[in-house]
Amino acid sequence: MNFTISPKPPFDFQKMMKRLTVTGKTHVLKLSYDFTQYEKIVRIEHVFCYVKVNTNGSVEKPLLSCEVIPLDGEISEAKAKMKIQQLFSTELDLSSLYDHFSDHEQLGSVLSRFKGLKLLTETDLFEAIIKIIIGQQVNLTFAGTLTERLIKLAGKEVGVGGDVFQIFPSPESTAKLTYEDLRQMQFSQRKAEYIIDLARMITDGQLDLEALWNKSDEEILQKLLPIRGIGKWTIECLLIFGMGRPDILPAADIGLRNAVRNVWKLQEKPTEEDVRLLAEDWQPWRTYITYYLWESLNQTPEVVDHT
Repeated sequence: MNFTISPKPPFDFQKMMKRLTVTGKTHVLKLSYDFTQYEKIVRIEHVFCYVKVNTNGSVEKPLLSCEVIPLDGEISEAKAKMKIQQLFSTELDLSSLYDHFSDHEQLGSVLSRFKGLKLLTETDLFEAIIKIIIGQQVNLTFAGTLTERLIKLAGKEVGVGGDVFQIFPSPESTAKLTYEDLRQMQFSQRKAEYIIDLARMITDGQLDLEALWNKSDEEILQKLLPIRGIGKWTIECLLIFGMGRPDILPAADIGLRNAVRNVWKLQEKPTEEDVRLLAEDWQPWRTYITYYLWESLNQTPEVVDHT
């Protein structure tokens, strides 16, 4: 099926795609050299689908041409369209954010620099949370290496039009692994336990990640915090990068605190409480201001979880 989507402007597709290469999040997707095309196998309503999205418009008049091919079942065009709108944050209107802070002494230039950059969320909440857990307390390069190894061990490959695409491991395939399987790939013992135990909770019916979509930010926090290996930082990153929630403030994050220090030209790195006080007038856009401040350092968030 083929259809078009007109995202709410400003919407900078190429900036969104380029960011994926900077953060190394290209293991299971393909991007064109000019960052105008995105391809990935996406699960929509439990059906694996080949998804191709091209940008045909401008930042102020964006237009996405979408192709969706179900591979192992049937889905409606409406469901496919909703999924792509969710993934690319197309329905979120950020114009009031830019207008409100256009003259802000510190944030004005940061928001102007990244104008049109919206969150490209993970296609699956299990994929999102596992990548976040992998990223705990390791550098970006090594996190990417571990993610790649997990995909090769427990993921799948599917051919579409002569190209081979990797599919991130499902909870079911991950739950069948042993801790030693991951230890042999340089996962720490704790991280191996966190990942496999979480997958087993899902397959055993103890945790329904999809049910989180209907819960508030606070309800999600309370639901996931008791799970071993998942602290507040992990949940905040899931809310941002997995669910695209627009008003999340991971105030303890080291990267955010470093960015605030740089942008506000502070002599010392602010505390978590300092950031919370500073961010009181960022609502309801705390996610995007945080996101752009991270980007100002050209880095992804650094874990401060104590799980």
